[in-house]
Amino acid sequence: MKRWITAILLVLMMGQASAQELKMRDVFKQMPDSLLPYLTQNNRLDFIDFMDSNMKAEVQNQLGGNSEMIALADDSLSIRMNPSTETDMLLLSPVEPVDSVSQVVVVIETFRIDSIYGESKVNYYTPTWQLLKREPVLSEEQKQRIQKHCLQNLFKRDEEIINKR
Repeated sequence: MKRWITAILLVLMMGQASAQELKMRDVFKQMPDSLLPYLTQNNRLDFIDFMDSNMKAEVQNQLGGNSEMIALADDSLSIRMNPSTETDMLLLSPVEPVDSVSQVVVVIETFRIDSIYGESKVNYYTPTWQLLKREPVLSEEQKQRIQKHCLQNLFKRDEEIINKR
């Protein structure tokens, strides 16, 4: 009998621990408009609805142009804000908790001038969108994942230009 009770409690605790892990869609919904002034909260919700419906996730942004969500997963998303700017977000669990949070949001903004020049800017936030004052301690794999996004966005632009020729 004690084993059954212990087993049930263990299953309940594991379910509760996994329920505390956030998903990117939840964090993205709560993002303040000031962090991505191109997009309103309705734009962000539309992106998620379109992706869930397997539709092209494209919205008219605040500047009158089109922005498109390219990918949405439990721990990441990618948005082409305009032809020269891409924003990627990763939801990572750092090696050590930062400011008492066990997950951080990595926002990678890549700005491309042309097919040769571009630059990525990386910022770290709590899931409630507070800017972290210091870079979290990440595993090598996590660091490589961030670096891959920075480089990948620059290479995507080259590929798009080549494919248009």
